Amino acid sequence: MAYQGTPPPPYQGGPPPYQGGPPPYQGPQGPYSGVPASQYSDWIHRVGSYLIDWVPYAVIVFIGAITGSNAIYYLFLLIALGFWFYNRCILAGQGQSLGKKVIGTRLLSEETGQPIGTLNAFLRDLCHFIDAVICYVGFLFPLWDAKRQTLADKIMKTVVIPV
Repeated sequence: MAYQGTPPPPYQGGPPPYQGGPPPYQGPQGPYSGVPASQYSDWIHRVGSYLIDWVPYAVIVFIGAITGSNAIYYLFLLIALGFWFYNRCILAGQGQSLGKKVIGTRLLSEETGQPIGTLNAFLRDLCHFIDAVICYVGFLFPLWDAKRQTLADKIMKTVVIPV
């Protein structure tokens, strides 16, 4: 059967029209270019959510440590590692870890404005090593950075915003 409608116009160059779904990629700055610093989560809220994320992990490890048994300690360490992965990778990859949910912030891609996914959340947590290795100065970057990003955020192109 032959095509009966009018043919589409010839290609004119430029991007195709927006068809729905997630917002289109908007260049290297993304949807958060030119946004005032007040639209990003401040340092104290970021610290609060980070501490809330790590307290359950520390409690689980502490309970395992005071038992006096190596086998139980390693079991609790494994449970703590599972909690860390679930909270800091899976939940954070979906936009809100436990701490971010309690404090009221969200972790998003700077380029797309969408949650970053489990793998990128894991890589972002690994990049926090760079924040720590330079005398923890990387964690202080949100105090003076225009987008209130840590070095890990800059590397992974993420932002933390209030909900």
